[in-house]
Amino acid sequence: MRSSTSGFFAAITLAAVARHVGGNAVVEDFENPAEATGLPKGFAPAVAVEPGLPGNPAPAGKLAKWAVVEEPSRHGKRVLKLVESKNRNSVYNLFLRDEKSPADLSVSVRLRADSGNEDRGGGLIWRMVDEQNYYLARWNPLEKTVAVYRTVKGRRITLQFVPVAGVSGEWHSLKVTMKGRVISIEFDDAKAMSLPDDTWKEAGRVGLWTRSDARSSFDDLAIAPVE
Repeated sequence: MRSSTSGFFAAITLAAVARHVGGNAVVEDFENPAEATGLPKGFAPAVAVEPGLPGNPAPAGKLAKWAVVEEPSRHGKRVLKLVESKNRNSVYNLFLRDEKSPADLSVSVRLRADSGNEDRGGGLIWRMVDEQNYYLARWNPLEKTVAVYRTVKGRRITLQFVPVAGVSGEWHSLKVTMKGRVISIEFDDAKAMSLPDDTWKEAGRVGLWTRSDARSSFDDLAIAPVE
């Protein structure tokens, strides 16, 4: 019979492997936040504002409040939650990994749209050059779509969008795979779209994204290189 002690050490080993497979692979389950910040180690919140137009200045952006919270609906004990955003219009709430990830990669997350009047849902950032230049895949349950953008000098440029059946208040999965110039998107483990773009070619940061007053929860962020 397998002892509870051996099971405990096996669980630790599996968790360590999951975080470091292939050298660059990362799995962040948000179970062990840093004591000093209450947020996962190696991540930080940020805010980005889309530039205004003549006669229509950009709104002021405020850093949203993120927290690791207890969540009984998930298999783990905790998830990352955007608990407060006072932003409106084209102000983007970002939660970014400090280290760069490979240019050719797969990145996935579980997410739940909790609330938001002006906007709802959220998405994944990859190949980020800086907070004004990156790729974005986002799910919006108000529009019932998944969309892919390139963000250039702060402005989102739609590359493609497709209808999906995801609803607010339930957990869904979003996955991006990019190799070379080909982007593939999966929603709830089903292929949603595939398209080419070569605006951003180099390794960059990965992160989570919501717009305006959208408050969402995230879990099991997984990043892995693609050969």
